[in-house]
Amino acid sequence: MDQPETPNDPLARLSAPDSVQDELSSWRAVLLALLGSVFCLGAAFGLYLYRQNSNLTRQTAEHERNLAVFKTNSFPAINWFIVNLQAFSKTNPDFTPILAKYNALPPPTPAAPLPATSSPPPAAKKKQ
Repeated sequence: MDQPETPNDPLARLSAPDSVQDELSSWRAVLLALLGSVFCLGAAFGLYLYRQNSNLTRQTAEHERNLAVFKTNSFPAINWFIVNLQAFSKTNPDFTPILAKYNALPPPTPAAPLPATSSPPPAAKKKQ
């Protein structure tokens, strides 16, 4: 009873019990494990994005080459064939519905403009 419950020594008050120290060290271990797993997930996601970017760049270059080949080789041949079909449909009108089915009819020739009428347009009535 002569001794107080709290010691007067400040170092004794600052030192925590062993159970608190053990709990803090276990929380530190959990935090380090969590930090390591987040780092690994971030690295894996970065690698995934890098591979996706590489594949997309490669595919884009390949598609650009294919498009250039199409524009230089295939497109002129297709246009030549369509022009010949349109010329054939002018001499053989039975072929016109087939071109109409595939929307390959030649553009219509512009019609002559209608002559302007000499009568003036009707005057608007005034509201009263």
